[in-house]
Amino acid sequence: MANIDVILNSIDEVLDDAVTLPLTSKCMVDADRIRELIDDIRLNMPTEIKQAKAVVSDRNEILSLAKKEAEGLIRKAEERAKSLVDNDTIVRQANAKGMALLSEASQKAASLVAEATAKSNELTSTAGAKASETLSQASIKSKEMKQAAYDFSEAMLRATEEALSKSLTEVKSTRQALTETARESAKQGKQQARQKDLT
Repeated sequence: MANIDVILNSIDEVLDDAVTLPLTSKCMVDADRIRELIDDIRLNMPTEIKQAKAVVSDRNEILSLAKKEAEGLIRKAEERAKSLVDNDTIVRQANAKGMALLSEASQKAASLVAEATAKSNELTSTAGAKASETLSQASIKSKEMKQAAYDFSEAMLRATEEALSKSLTEVKSTRQALTETARESAKQGKQQARQKDLT
């Protein structure tokens, strides 16, 4: 069974072969052949629609995996932040900053997933509507939707990865600063103890 592109090309060939009527802008075409090609398009339309839905389904699966990965990263970051909790004032401040960064990362991830879901629903609705439009536009719109779905998925995954990477980097920096502060405090404590022993 030929795809819609091939059938549309066949229609163009029939029109190119049409005989122009003298003194008019009208032409004679093989009506039976045109009807036959239109029937072929009708038979192939479900295939085109299935392909568009498959692209949307693949994108939704990728977005779902990205969401799960983002949630896993956030959980790990939260566990690391909780491990830094201490009664010392400086440590508590660092922990508060870390939690704020985690909250921001979580909000960004949720926003990206929500936006991706909304866009996915919009593309799915558009795919269904465009499938019923004129036969000459069916092939073009199908290609555009496939490309748009791929580009959008890539952009959303890239944005999610960048946001999570940035947030985790900030948490790591906070943890490093906290560790350095603790070491400095311990060092000062030892020095004070030595001075006390000397006196």
